[in-house]
Amino acid sequence: MKDKTKNWVAISKYSGNVNAEMAKDFLIDNDIPAYIKSDFFGSAYHLNAFKMPGGQVKLYIPEEYLQKALDLLQSIGLYNE
Repeated sequence: MKDKTKNWVAISKYSGNVNAEMAKDFLIDNDIPAYIKSDFFGSAYHLNAFKMPGGQVKLYIPEEYLQKALDLLQSIGLYNE
């Protein structure tokens, strides 16, 4: 759950929910708070489960965990700039 007292930053972008959810769950399992947010098109039409042209899901974490999260996501191939 998003803590409004933290400075949240988008760390990675995905073209669908599957990889975004996997990355979020992996970070949470490693004690890094995280949440994902879809763009309007994807969330409005529920078309973002896998890949969709023009659609995007962003992964957010508190800024204080940035380097640890980058290292973890890169280690499993789920980091997208």
